This record gives sequence, structure tokens and C-alpha cells, in this order.
Amino acid sequence: MTNAAEDQWPRRAAILGVGLLGGSVALSLRQARGATCEIVGYSRNPDKRAELIRHGIVDTACDSVAEACVESDVIVVATPVDRIAEFVIQAADASPPDCLITDVGSTKAQIVEATNAHQGAAAKFVAAHPIAGSEKSGAQHARPDLFHEKLIVLTPTANTSAGLLQRARDFWQATGGRILQMSPAEHDTHLASVSHVPHLVSALVARMCSRDARQLVGSGWEDITRVAAGDPAMWTAICRENRAAISHELEKLSRELEGLRRIIGQQDDDALHAWLAQAKNVKEQSD
Repeated sequence: MTNAAEDQWPRRAAILGVGLLGGSVALSLRQARGATCEIVGYSRNPDKRAELIRHGIVDTACDSVAEACVESDVIVVATPVDRIAEFVIQAADASPPDCLITDVGSTKAQIVEATNAHQGAAAKFVAAHPIAGSEKSGAQHARPDLFHEKLIVLTPTANTSAGLLQRARDFWQATGGRILQMSPAEHDTHLASVSHVPHLVSALVARMCSRDARQLVGSGWEDITRVAAGDPAMWTAICRENRAAISHELEKLSRELEGLRRIIGQQDDDALHAWLAQAKNVKEQSD
């Protein structure tokens, strides 16, 4: 591929599911490629299709997957995680032979397993997860800089061609992201630890707050519970898709809580100080 051709690729990109992440992919691609790339959105809702065009998120809005995908160079599936594999397979059947299909799902193993079972999807799909987002949802919150300097995890399989993987890297780098590659199983294990269980803990803290205590809520409680405002349907789907890894992390959480309860109950302030210092050190090393 020549440099000129690279500058013009993709000429047409389809977004299946234009919410916060899908809309941000569209806006970041528009910023990177300008008018050289036609951005197509898919939605069954006619009002949403009109709104996406009116706000300049997409150039064209389609009411069928096949229409959105038929001439696309890249297709991004940004539906809830429990529908991604289904849409990838539909997109593979409707798209050109050299099309790249990718996604934004925060779970990977079940999606990759399902798409690998479909020959056409396996030849076109590179699973991806941008580590970016918000507790807010909807295309109205999309931003062109959402992925800037954020990690984009790619989880190819042994059957993913080198050329397809390179196109996936090029595409996600065009959104502003930094690429990290790992297996689908590694991804799901790590995400249970750093995202999925923390979300459940945030929700748990929110649930524990009594009506009388709410008048005393401050910035600490707000920080801890921010992600608890996420879409319950979306998070139910994430937990269903990554149930085994989440269950394993919840067992670890239970053991940690029991250890902390014992330290508090035994009035062991030295142990409590060491426990808190270790947590502080882990946090500071991650910043």
C-alpha cells in the first residue's frame, strides 16, 4: 500500500451502535481523516438517525446492517457486549472481502470464540477494547479526543493475518490510541480485576448509603461511586459475558474484606497502617 493510499484509508467506515464509544470513534476518525472518509452509522431508530446526521457525528445513517456495511473499508461494532458477535457475523456477510471489522467491547473471550466459529468473520475481525469511556452514555456525550493517549487492547488469535492485524493497529492509532496486544483470556482476567469488579464495588458502596447518611456525602463518596451511575443493562451484559473471571475476583475480594474485618476487630492499628500503606503504594505506582 502506498503512502497516498494509506492517507486515503479508510474511505468509508461504518459504526454499528453509535453511542458514547461508537460516536467518539466517528468523531475521532473525522478529525483524523476529514472529508476523505465517509462515516456511516447504523440505527433502527429514525429519530436517532436524523440526530446523528444533524450533529455531524455521521455523514450517512442506515436502518440496516447490510446497507451500512456493503461498501465499508472498516466496520466498528459498538453494541452491548452480548450482541457484538452477532453483529460482527452480520457485518462479515455484508462487507467487502478486505474489510476490517473491529469492536469496542470490554469483554473479549466469548466474542472471539463465537466469531472464530464463522469463517467469514474470523477472516475480517480483530477484537479491540479502548480503555476509555464515562459513566455517561449516548452519542450526545461523544468526544473526538476520548481515545487520545488511551490504551487500545487488541486481542487477535493465532489465525489473524499479519496484514489484518496491522490494519487494526493503524485504525486505532488514527483515533489517538496507544496499542497493547494480549490474548482474549488475559484481557478478561485483567479487566475483571481493574474494571468489572471495581464497578460492582462502586455500586455496592452506593447501595450501602442510607437515606440519613446521604446528607453527609462528600467528594470521597462521590469519587468512589462515580461509575455506579453506569447503565445497569450494559453492566449486566458485561458481567454475564465475563462471569467466571469476575467470580474469581469476587472471591479474592471476599478474602481481602475478611482480613480487613479481622484487623479492625482485633484493634491491630499497626496491621491497619501497613494495610493502608500497601494500598497507597499500589495506587501511587499506577498513577
